[in-house]
Amino acid sequence: MGKTTVIYKDVAVGAANAASVTATGQTQESDLTKIPFGAETKKAITLERNRWTLNGTFDTCYTNGQYAFWSSEISNENGEFQNQPVITISFPKQFSSMGVSITFDAATGEYCSSVNVKWYQGTTLKADQDYAPDNAQYFCAKRVESYDKIIITLKKTVLPYRRAKINAILFGVVREFGMEELRSATITNQMNEISAELPVSTFKWVLNSKSDVDYMFQLKQPVEAWNNGNLLGVFYIEDSSRTSDRIYSINCKDALGVLDGSAFSGGAYLSGISAKSLLSSLAAPFQVEYADGVSDKTLKGIIQAGTNRSAIQQVMFAWGVCLATDGGDTLRVFNQPTVPTEIPKSRTYTGASVKTSSIVTGVRVSAHTYIADASGGITINGVKYKDTETVYSVSNPNVTANDRANIKEIRSATLVSTDIGQETAQRVYDYYVKRNTSSAKVVYGGEKLGDCVSIYTPWDTLISGNLHKMDITLSNTVAYKAEVIGA
Repeated sequence: MGKTTVIYKDVAVGAANAASVTATGQTQESDLTKIPFGAETKKAITLERNRWTLNGTFDTCYTNGQYAFWSSEISNENGEFQNQPVITISFPKQFSSMGVSITFDAATGEYCSSVNVKWYQGTTLKADQDYAPDNAQYFCAKRVESYDKIIITLKKTVLPYRRAKINAILFGVVREFGMEELRSATITNQMNEISAELPVSTFKWVLNSKSDVDYMFQLKQPVEAWNNGNLLGVFYIEDSSRTSDRIYSINCKDALGVLDGSAFSGGAYLSGISAKSLLSSLAAPFQVEYADGVSDKTLKGIIQAGTNRSAIQQVMFAWGVCLATDGGDTLRVFNQPTVPTEIPKSRTYTGASVKTSSIVTGVRVSAHTYIADASGGITINGVKYKDTETVYSVSNPNVTANDRANIKEIRSATLVSTDIGQETAQRVYDYYVKRNTSSAKVVYGGEKLGDCVSIYTPWDTLISGNLHKMDITLSNTVAYKAEVIGA
């Protein structure tokens, strides 16, 4: 039986990037900027008493910027400091969290055994609590809302004659839930092969918590769904509701859903712009991951005001490559694969179906040429532009006298210029000429959106196409309803 987990990062979203860190009592080599993000510090030779074993596992002492915080003072025989080190973290705006997680010297397992944490809102002390960590990774639990400063005082080390060492401070905690705590959990991962639209993937789950924790479930907090070491997707909290003491219903969206909430003022790229650079700017704060073989393309045209997601859709459609968000925390960009991998009958449930759509008799795509013109009908950031359309078409040569006219028209692709008009029309035609949509429930085997697969029909034939939708039901044996479109 497989193992399925949901990892919920119960953190103050944006706090790490906003944090400004100062300290007293640190070594000159400490790099405080690493504290909110973490430093991977190995075992280091520091000449602290009874610490350096001659077994080859300790590195030479670290130089500037290789660790986040070490105290300049070494604790006494009781592990106490004469001058207690203090770390102050300030924010330009207010955040809320269930506490702070401190990673001490994880490489050696050493930690501070006495810590005080204070939370402030301006000059008002919101909370003040002492903690006694018992591990190199410790969560200082305390629900505090609307704070803009945290002061952490390191009082004592667990072993005598030690420096206080901190690798990271997380403004919240990472929580892991197994299937025994999930009443239900469903994922809809989806994409469009030609980006005629840019659908949002979703994750809906109901938590029946074993722990007596008052969860906050804040907007945009990240949630990961895993099965047997495979990351199904990273999603971000949209909203939640609480129906009893320990039962919560949570709705999440993928990165595209988050970007749909970011306003884009519009842009004009009349002389051309790199598709990669434009996508990277529109995707921020998310990263873009490019598969091997993805070539950049110069795009010309405009993007009207809307959201970052709608702007990305214009880029991807004109570019002619695929985009999906499943399987990681990035926007995956790739060329559509064409060599199918067969999903065996042993992983396919009974009840598959095939839906055949009406024949498409032709495709028409409008390319656009824009010039700045005071009488133009399109305004981008206060400048008016005139649009001249050129129509490119592809006709279906297999149309018979009995077929009704069914022409697919795309007129609003504002980054399709005359340079790429005909190739775009051909790509759109190649997509719409595929008429058979196969739906089948299969046992998950590591597939991702965009994979080219062959799925058995109920009459024992195969339909091959690219996965564009996966309705996933989470359990310890994960199954999903696959949708592919084939000729």
